[in-house]
Order: sequence, then structure tokens, then C-alpha cells
Amino acid sequence: MKKKIMFFRPMFYMGGTEIAILNLIKLLKNYDIYIGYTDDTSDKSLLTRYEEYAKVVKVNKPIKVDTLINCSPYITSFDEAKNILRKNTYLWFHHFGSRGESILSSLEHCEMCDKIIVVSESTENIIKQQDYYENVKDKIEVIYNILNVDEILKLAEEPIDLKTSKTLNIVTVSRLSPKKGFDRKLHLARLLREANVDFKWFIVGSNYYKDIENEIIHKFDEFKENFVFMGFLDNPYNIIKKCDYLVLLSDDETWGLTITEAKLLGVPCIVTDFDVAYEQVNYKNGIILSRNNVSSYKYNIDYMLSHKRRLKHNLKDYNYSNEETLCLWNELLNE
Repeated sequence: MKKKIMFFRPMFYMGGTEIAILNLIKLLKNYDIYIGYTDDTSDKSLLTRYEEYAKVVKVNKPIKVDTLINCSPYITSFDEAKNILRKNTYLWFHHFGSRGESILSSLEHCEMCDKIIVVSESTENIIKQQDYYENVKDKIEVIYNILNVDEILKLAEEPIDLKTSKTLNIVTVSRLSPKKGFDRKLHLARLLREANVDFKWFIVGSNYYKDIENEIIHKFDEFKENFVFMGFLDNPYNIIKKCDYLVLLSDDETWGLTITEAKLLGVPCIVTDFDVAYEQVNYKNGIILSRNNVSSYKYNIDYMLSHKRRLKHNLKDYNYSNEETLCLWNELLNE
């Protein structure tokens, strides 16, 4: 009999965690995979995509599974999951909660988990450095995210009519959220304009909360000729491949999946100095900027322009393998 594995979030909307879940369940074999949710406002188009690889269920009555993988960072998700009867509970921790208390702020909830799966060594180190978590440190395991390499490479070759700049083309793939550093992007854009740089900046992403999305878009009204807000796209890869840089100026990240995707496509990255940035980006494949000193960005503009070809060249042999990641997941799910 196949083991029943449920990936649970109270509400599903298109974001990095949801993409990571989709990438993983596409490759997991020999399990009965379930996607569980409780909130009716979940993105129906996303749930439809999951249905090809899993059974999607609204958890409004008791359901038995072998393993619950809680993919929400919030404490309240444990109350939402009360109808899920399980033998094992894993927390798959992708990001630090910005609304309400994070599960990691509650030792009681951490101790309810048999395993705490994090997606980068820097996140593991941040948790282990805190004496508060002494009792759960041995539960933490690092498993990097799955990348659907063949699919990304294929989608990147799809034709697209994109009006680009002859000087500098930039792309950002992220949720339209203040936490993703759009004020920093605005400051960098103003510095590019002051330096008389002709540039195009493509923004791929949206926000479940349309008032937040519209507020961010309106910040860039002064750059109508430079910024192109494209909304959420199933295929951002053919846009990424046409650009000189992928830019992600977030407050924090536990793992920048879009950074890894860009490197796979031979595109260098400009990121802020969140902890995991140093695991993903170095002087050979990108540029790391300060989160706190945005005025220093002006000293990087000449470098961005003069080194874009060299940085691209350094990524021409970059490859990414899922083999070890899948092995770790299978070991975990069969314990």
C-alpha cells in the first residue's frame, strides 16, 4: 500500500512555496499525494494544476494520512490542520512569516514536528544559533528545492515578442509585495535614469491582495517607458533568458528559487545581502547590494554595464541536479 502524503496550506495562492510544492510532486513517485487546504479563496487555477499530480481536498472533515507536510509558516496553520489525522508531522519552512507569528517563534509548535525541513544552510544556521531552539535542533534538515530543469529549458525557448533595450534589460520574478524590495528597485531605477542608462525592466508576478499590487505598480508611474508589469505568467523563462540580469532586492529570502532558475538559463543575478544570497550569488555570477544603504547602488551601475557579458559567460556551464534532493525526500518519507 502506498504511503499517503499531504502537503498542507490553509490558503494556496501562486508564490514561491506553491511553485516548490508543484515542482516536487511532479517528481515524487510511489506515493498517494494529497494537497490539503481549508480556505475557499485559494487560487482555483493553481489547485487545478495540482490535480494532475495529486488529489486536492478541502480539509473540512477528518482525513487520515501517513505524513502531514505543513507548508505554511504561521502558527494558526496547526489549528487549521486539526482534521488531518497523521503519524508524522513535518514542517517545510520556506520563509519567515510577515503576517502573524511564525511557527518558528513557538517552541511548542516546533516540538510538535517530527522534522523541520529548511531549504538553505543559512536558514538552518539562523535557527541553530538561537539557544531557544536547543530542543529541536536535531530535527532540522536541509533539503534544497527541486528545479524542473528540462521543463525550464524547453519553456525558455518559446518565442516571445519583447520590446527590449539595446543597453540594459532587467527582469524581476516575484510576488508584488513590499517585502520583495520594490522601494529599492525604484531607487535603483532613479539612479539608472540619473546615469542616462537606457533600460527596460520586466516585472513578472502579482499579489493575491490587489490593493497591495496596485499600490506597488503606481509607485513606478514616473517610469512608464521603462517598467513593464506583466502579471503572473506560467512561463517567465523566455523573458528571463532575454535579459542581462535577474534582480531580486528582497528584505529576506530563505532560498531564492528564481535565482537558481536564472543561473540555469545563463542569466546573472543582482540581489540584496540577505543571508542566503551568499549561498547562491558571488562575484562570478552576480552582484550583491546592501539592503540598508541604497545610495551605494550608484557605485555599482558602471560595473553592471561593463561586466554583464563576463558574468553571463561565467554561467554558460552552470547545471543543476535534482538527484540528491529527491534521494533526501524519499529517505525522509520512508523513515
